[in-house]
Amino acid sequence: MYPFKNNYLYMKRMIKLISIVVLTPVLLFALYVVGNLVYASITKFKPEAVVDVPAFSKAAQSENQIAATDSSFDFLIWNIGYGGLGAEANFFYDGGEMVVSPKEMVEKYNKGIVDFLSKSEADFILLQEADTTGRRSWKINQKENIAAARPNDFYAFAVNYDVQFVPVPYTNPMGRVLGGLLSFSSFTPVENKRIQLPNKDKFPDQLFYLERCLLLQRFKLPNGKDLVVVNTHFEAYDNGEVKAKQMAFTKTILVEEYNKGNYVVMGGDWNISPPGFAAHSFAKEPETDYLDANANANYIEGWNYAFDPSVATNRKNKTAFDAAKTFTTIIDYFLVSPNLEVEEVKGIDLGFKSSDHQPVKLRVRLK
Repeated sequence: MYPFKNNYLYMKRMIKLISIVVLTPVLLFALYVVGNLVYASITKFKPEAVVDVPAFSKAAQSENQIAATDSSFDFLIWNIGYGGLGAEANFFYDGGEMVVSPKEMVEKYNKGIVDFLSKSEADFILLQEADTTGRRSWKINQKENIAAARPNDFYAFAVNYDVQFVPVPYTNPMGRVLGGLLSFSSFTPVENKRIQLPNKDKFPDQLFYLERCLLLQRFKLPNGKDLVVVNTHFEAYDNGEVKAKQMAFTKTILVEEYNKGNYVVMGGDWNISPPGFAAHSFAKEPETDYLDANANANYIEGWNYAFDPSVATNRKNKTAFDAAKTFTTIIDYFLVSPNLEVEEVKGIDLGFKSSDHQPVKLRVRLK
């Protein structure tokens, strides 16, 4: 009787011990998940629909207005990939392994970005995925670094990604992210607005995701009209539904400005190919993980898309860039109002050395 009782007690203790060993990690993980959800809910970035943002300059001592003799303007767009997605990088969300590129790589990419932009003669520079801090960018403040390299420009920044802690992937969390749209100009803007776009609302994803927006700037022309410049970065990771809502929302703003007699240029990362361009035109190998779709050619009747069909502007990040294999396409371009004439548009092939996107420059002339 007593040996049986001892065996029973031993088995009971063992079952309890095994239960603790098995359940403790499960409970800790559940606590981690719940804790992250609560923290993200409390610290969630909740911008107003429209927010005035300031414009700064490192060196300009006075306003620089557009002169009566200025009729042509140069623009440059570039998604700089927060300085973490240059040629040697891959990214876990695109099927790669890296969450954060090594510091020496990020420093090299940022140097390449700053060096290129410091030499640009564009009147307007529209950048996407510019970080001011964060683990993925090794806390490098791209806004301040680029502004220091263009001291005579005016610049404005609109936050679209502000999350205190991104908990994925669980084994190597991305952590803090703070980035957005960054626009530079040779001229003094009279207005800078962050305009909230419709965004993903699925719980819990939206707690850790971007709050995409437009950065709209207004410049006075001698003829009494405005030159309206819009920096944008439309939705990427969806089936096109959210992007369609964002573009419909944006259309209303663009049409309203044009109906006032203003001149409008919108540029940035559309995350969809322009009309008339086959998304797989540059493909060296088959690629199924890509939204094979085009922007609506009649998005706004009479308006013109401006892109260079000969130069890829974006690459997939499954692996490091290989010119002979990596899938590339065009998703970065401009849209201009009918009262502007496109004089030139050209993609700039940098070999994806500093970003997974490439710059595109545009020259327009007031009609």
